[in-house]
Amino acid sequence: MKPFEDSLKKIFSSENKKLFSRYLLISVLGYSLIFLGIFILIDFLKMNKPIAFSIVYGISYIFLYVVQLKYLFKTSHHPKKLIRFISFILFFYFMANIIYNIGLRLNINYLLSTALTIVILMPFRLIASKWFVFKN
Repeated sequence: MKPFEDSLKKIFSSENKKLFSRYLLISVLGYSLIFLGIFILIDFLKMNKPIAFSIVYGISYIFLYVVQLKYLFKTSHHPKKLIRFISFILFFYFMANIIYNIGLRLNINYLLSTALTIVILMPFRLIASKWFVFKN
């Protein structure tokens, strides 16, 4: 039972709580911009929903690298990190589009489909970022 308790203490350490808080703040700001961008492109500019989603989500990933690198993980740039991040982007961009479009095909409102996509992928993105992308 001791190894399990040690693992729980590590997971809920103050360092991980701070990391999660910063990740949550970055995510809330980033996803707010995603919702705003999608809303503007679809409702005001009458753009195709999947295309609008792809454009906005793609742009958000570009800025995410710098924010996570400097603010969240407080590490320095390295070409290997950039390559891992690009792999991360491609995988999660692909997954986000699949989940979003499944929502649309199920006749879920595009904003709700966006929210479901975020909720499903958010924890996996943090884990992948910490253990794979920004690992030194």
